[in-house]
Amino acid sequence: VLNTDRSRTRPPRTKMASLGQYLDAAAHAVSVKDSTTLALLFDVDSVHALGAVRSALGDRGMNVGELCEEKVGAHAPWDEIFASHCQCLGANAEGRYDDAFVAMQATIAAFVKDFRAQDTAWSLDALMNLVRGAVALATRADDEAERAGRQRKDSRLGDAGAALMLVYRNTANTSVWEKKSQCLFLVISLFKIYFKLNTLHLCKNLINAVNLPTFPTFDTFPVAQRVTYAFYVGRLAVFDDDFGVAEQHLEYAFRRCRGDTRRNKTLILRYLLPVKLLMGKMPTTVLLQKYGLGEYVDVVSAMKSGNVRMLNDALKTHQISFIRQGTFLVLEKLRNIVLRTLFRKVHAFSAEKNPAKGNKVNLHMFLAALKWCGCDMDIDEVEMIVANLIFKKFVKGYISHKSRVVVLAKAGAFPAISYDDDRPKIAYLQN
Repeated sequence: VLNTDRSRTRPPRTKMASLGQYLDAAAHAVSVKDSTTLALLFDVDSVHALGAVRSALGDRGMNVGELCEEKVGAHAPWDEIFASHCQCLGANAEGRYDDAFVAMQATIAAFVKDFRAQDTAWSLDALMNLVRGAVALATRADDEAERAGRQRKDSRLGDAGAALMLVYRNTANTSVWEKKSQCLFLVISLFKIYFKLNTLHLCKNLINAVNLPTFPTFDTFPVAQRVTYAFYVGRLAVFDDDFGVAEQHLEYAFRRCRGDTRRNKTLILRYLLPVKLLMGKMPTTVLLQKYGLGEYVDVVSAMKSGNVRMLNDALKTHQISFIRQGTFLVLEKLRNIVLRTLFRKVHAFSAEKNPAKGNKVNLHMFLAALKWCGCDMDIDEVEMIVANLIFKKFVKGYISHKSRVVVLAKAGAFPAISYDDDRPKIAYLQN
C-alpha cells in the first residue's frame, strides 16, 4: 500500500518515568495548547508513554481514574480522555491488543466530543495520532484473534473504520476550515480499511464527498495524499470496468509520484498497465525492465503479434500473481484485442493475396490462423468470435453466414480502442 502518512514532528524527548509525570505533561500540553507534545502523548507506541504507564502496572493500589482527575481534572473533559487512553496504553504494553482497541474506541469517542465543540483545530495532530493508533491496534487485535483461532463475527478493523468515520464526519462537517485539513488523509485511511476488508462499495460515498464543493480544494492537500487518493480511485475504477476513469486517476498518480519511490511507481503500474493494454497502448521494454514487470513481457508480445497461445501461456504462468493483484480478470479481456490483431493480420494477408476482394475475409482462413496458435475450435466458434469482435466495436463489418465470409467496412474497419465514453477529463486531475 502506498505510504502517504505525513511526517510527524517529534518534540524533544522528555523523560516521563512515572504515570504522574506523564499526566503532568498532559495537563501542561492542554493548558498551553501545545499540539506537538499532545500528539506525542497520544501515540500508542510512544516509548515514553508506554514506559510511564508500565511503571504503574505493578502498583495495585493506584486508581488511574482518580489520578487522571487529580492531575488533569482542571481541564475537563481531558481527564476522562486520558483515563481511557491510559487504559489503552496499559493493555498495549501487556500485549492485550483487543482490550487496547476497546479502550482506544472510548478515547476517540471522548476526544471527538470535545473536538466538535472547539472553535480551533489546535488538537488535530493528536486526533490523527489516535486514528493511526486505532488502525494499528485493530490490526494487531485481529491478528491476535486469528493466531488464537478465535472466530469473530465482525473484525476489529471494521470497528476501526467506524471510529474513523466518526472522526471524518467531525472534521468534514464543520465551519472551522482548519479542521478540514486532514479530510483527505482520513478518506485514504478509510480506503485502506475498505480495500483490506473487501467492502469496496463503502468507498463510493467517500468519493462523492470529495467531489462536493464543501470539500477543500484537491490541490491544497499534500502531493503524497493526492497521489494515494488517485491510486485508490483508479484501482476501484479498474474493478468496476470503468477504464477511462481508471486511466486518468492512475496516470495522475504515476505522473505525480516521486521519482525516487520506485516501489510506489511499480505498484501503480501494476494497475495502470492492464488499463493501457486494454486501450491498445503498449509499454516499452525499457519501462517493464526498469520497474521489474517482467510478467508483462509476453503479454505485450502476444498483443503485438496476435499470438493467442502466447497470451494464454503468459496468463497461466503468472495467474496467481495477477489474481492477488486483482488484475487477472482485466487481463483476460485482452484476448479480444489479441484476436483482433490476429484477424487484422489475416485480413492484410487476404487482401494482398486477392486485392479485388480486399474487404472480405474467409472465416476458414481465420480458423487456420487460430489453429496455428493452438486454439482447437470449429468454424461455428470462429464465427462467434468474429461476431463478438463486431459487437464490441473492435471490428466494423458484417458476417455472411451462408458463405462464411466477413465483409469489412471500406473505411475504418479497425477503429481505435476507447473506453472514455466521450466523457470530459476529470477537472481536479488536470493541474
